[in-house]
Amino acid sequence: MRFDSGILDHHMSSQTNVPGDDRVAQPLWGNVSFLLMWSSVAASGFGDRVIMLAALTLMGVTGKDVQSVSAQAGINFFFFLPYLLLGAPAGWLADRLPRKWIMLACDESRGALLLLAFLLVPATGVAALPADQHWKVYAIILSIGVFAATFNPARNAMIPQIVPLRQLQSANAMIIGIAVIASLIGLYLGGKVIDPKIAGSVRIGLIIGFLFYAISGMFFAFLKIQPHHRVMTDARSSRKTSRAWSYVRCHGLAWRLMLLNTLMWGVAMVVYNAAIGLCKHRYGFTDESVIFARYTVLAMMIGLGMLMGAGWVAWMNTRRESSGIALAAMFATAISTALLAANRSYEVALGLAFCIGFFGNTTIICVVTLLQAVSPNYLRGRVMGVYTLMTTVSTVAINFIIWRIADADRVIVPVLLGVALLMAVVALWSLWLQMTRGAAPTRISNALWRTVRAFVLVWHRLVWVDRHHMPGTGPVILVANHTTALDPALMQSAIPRIVYWVMRRTDHHWWLGWIWAVIHPIVLDDSGMDLATARLMLAKLDQGRVLGIFPEAGLQRDQRQMKAFKRGLGMLATRSGAPIVPVWIEGTPKKRHMLLHVLWPSRSRITFGKPYHPDPSMSHQQIADDLHERLIRLSKMSGNLDDRASVANLAQSAR
Repeated sequence: MRFDSGILDHHMSSQTNVPGDDRVAQPLWGNVSFLLMWSSVAASGFGDRVIMLAALTLMGVTGKDVQSVSAQAGINFFFFLPYLLLGAPAGWLADRLPRKWIMLACDESRGALLLLAFLLVPATGVAALPADQHWKVYAIILSIGVFAATFNPARNAMIPQIVPLRQLQSANAMIIGIAVIASLIGLYLGGKVIDPKIAGSVRIGLIIGFLFYAISGMFFAFLKIQPHHRVMTDARSSRKTSRAWSYVRCHGLAWRLMLLNTLMWGVAMVVYNAAIGLCKHRYGFTDESVIFARYTVLAMMIGLGMLMGAGWVAWMNTRRESSGIALAAMFATAISTALLAANRSYEVALGLAFCIGFFGNTTIICVVTLLQAVSPNYLRGRVMGVYTLMTTVSTVAINFIIWRIADADRVIVPVLLGVALLMAVVALWSLWLQMTRGAAPTRISNALWRTVRAFVLVWHRLVWVDRHHMPGTGPVILVANHTTALDPALMQSAIPRIVYWVMRRTDHHWWLGWIWAVIHPIVLDDSGMDLATARLMLAKLDQGRVLGIFPEAGLQRDQRQMKAFKRGLGMLATRSGAPIVPVWIEGTPKKRHMLLHVLWPSRSRITFGKPYHPDPSMSHQQIADDLHERLIRLSKMSGNLDDRASVANLAQSAR
């Protein structure tokens, strides 16, 4: 299961230049429509958690003679069954009707169902209903699932319409994060308010949930939708649900993303159903109220981990290489799940539950964001409907199987181990394919390129401007100012072609030999370019390669004053005939030591200039000086210099 970075870059626009999205970037907290959706999603998460806790108490799952895992799986089965039946039609509906009104109607309807559940609860006595009344609980859960299944494709399809695409991953993380927070609050309040022995407490919880739905659901009416540019398509075919299936079938990336999250949601259901059974039979709790309280705390730790995972993805704030991060997080989820199955300590289980939530939510958010970004807006609702359908197939099947197992409380541990092993194998295999394939000539070099790229995109907030100036084929001489030891990693991460770097021997440290063995740099003596290295560089250009050169022959480090260029650059450009692409680097750490160049966080930025061929009538030194001037002009055009002193330093160096 591979997610090609080149394909992702083709589908997803640059972080700085976003085709089809010319809205001025503003903080998400300044986006009123986003805040309204954020608030309403919080209410939905709270209401869903309340009805699930109420259903657990009405089914009497904490009773000593009740198969808790089976009963909880039954509740989940009926909740997710409508997703299986309505996933694709709901996606079609989200493309045909105003999405905000669909969400408003769904939330208000769920609120009404909470009132209906209120009428089912006995006024006095214990909350548990007789066995012959359990079908009523299932019926209400099924009805709520109908509206939830209709709600989700509309929400997922509309998020890219209320935030710029460059903020999509952060927006998804924040929305999922607030849903988790609301669920945590619902679990906490539910654990405090709802007591299985007191029916009136369940009624109070349901009334609170109804008020949240009824009030905040109205917020959707005030959303302001900003449609993205849509692709021209046949009007009749765009109305068909089958159109989404055709798109998914023809786009392997979308298909693989859906399969990945299908597996994640299946495993999530196993862990969710196992939680209460573990509390009853693994950790030694016996009293019904204690079991219920311990279960809610364990579920809250999963939710807290999901919240922190959403925060991490929001901070990461990049879609590029997030597929590799998602797969690594998926493997970590598998390890945590296996350890949870083998563990017998409740306190340790709380930590493992946190890890499952953290890594699992990281995977889910990254995958959903990638799927949203590669899906065209006119079809996004139906694509998300297909996604909902696929994830629900595994969810419903797993819940049905667990529901019908005679002794599910006892067999849930080996089931946990089995799904953890399956997830680990899929994650490792997919990660291997993802990391070792690409533009580089070897698997090791591809893995190094993707690892470094993920690091600089996340830790150094790398953005690039006008990368389209970089020729896609043929020989190229990349020339840049040299700010830190991080510069080659930044430039290579921004360029899909492999760059052969020219470096000084004094910087060719022996302890980095494993890196040199992968990237094969061209090493210059400190005295300058000799005949052998000149021939090697010309040979690379004759082969249509890309040469990366820092003609200052030294780092600027913490003093951002560009030095004069060496004349050898002019000779190389004249003899090779290759175009020169000037590159301006800024925002890198202003530190003296090279190790801090890499480890100190920054907001690095690369600006690509237009390729050009130097005037052949110029001398080699004149060509170098002319390029020096071009870089200064490029720095001014970028409009993002560190400070005014940098401009003065550049002007002084030009003289």
